[in-house]
Amino acid sequence: MKKVLISIFALALVLSLGVTLAACNNATTQGQLENPLGFDHRYETFIYDALDTYTSEHGLYTVRIEGFDAGASIANFGNAELASVEKGILVTGSLEMGDDVSETGCYFKLVGSSASYMVPTASYTVHKRGGEETFRLQATYSGKYFNYERTVNGEKTSGKLKISGTYFDNNEFHQMLRTVSTYSGGLSLAYVMPLVTENEALTVNITATTASSAATKISTPFTQTLKKADGEALYPEGMDCYTVKINRSTEVAGASQTLYYAVANVPSDINNPTVRFMQHILVKIVEPYKADGKSTFIAEDGKEMPIQMEYTLINAAPEKL
Repeated sequence: MKKVLISIFALALVLSLGVTLAACNNATTQGQLENPLGFDHRYETFIYDALDTYTSEHGLYTVRIEGFDAGASIANFGNAELASVEKGILVTGSLEMGDDVSETGCYFKLVGSSASYMVPTASYTVHKRGGEETFRLQATYSGKYFNYERTVNGEKTSGKLKISGTYFDNNEFHQMLRTVSTYSGGLSLAYVMPLVTENEALTVNITATTASSAATKISTPFTQTLKKADGEALYPEGMDCYTVKINRSTEVAGASQTLYYAVANVPSDINNPTVRFMQHILVKIVEPYKADGKSTFIAEDGKEMPIQMEYTLINAAPEKL
């Protein structure tokens, strides 16, 4: 079963049914979510093992964050070029699962008195299967509008969506939550996201909620590589992580993703405390496979087990990898 089109950075396709969500906002969303780089360094790269629990197929998911000064130009932004950008950051994602490849990107300008809050300005998404492009989306934000052009199997359509309230682009989805300043049990952030898929064009309301104030220990190939100065494992039982549930209403309501963020900031060199820390890195993602808004299960050892994608961090660095 190929599920690349419902992968973690294609959240829009995972959440493609239902358009409303009743949710509270216990925090000032735009006032908490900032640039995770801080411009103490210019890059961050995160590499995850992607596992399809149904087929046991493995793939590779890579996220890159890069800072740009005002006036810079960004080539190869999907099938476009961003010329003379405002100061900001570029977030890109690439998922390879067999012959399925998906790529996304979004540029965010930095605003506010400290020029640290992130506002999306342009984004793209490209899906390929067997080397053939099946879907492409190029979009820009202007005021409260999301202007898009999509190409599905060679056929182009265009339009625009009006966005109300606080909004974030799909490609900022995971990285923005790394900068929440008041993680606690019951914290709930609400925001709007434009959704353009092969068959739909609408906006959706989403909440991100911490499951509890208690930390969950998560062990991955990356956490296992972190050592103390004497060579002993820094996290022998796993790294303490916040558990964040991502929700929106569908025909069957429920969590769409579970994200695990490191409680402590992670230094790029664990034995050198003066180096730049990477803020609340995303250690693991669990994403159920959904069809028609319903989670999909398979019988295994006499039990109904959910089919899902699991992404575990295998490398992270404040540089290009």
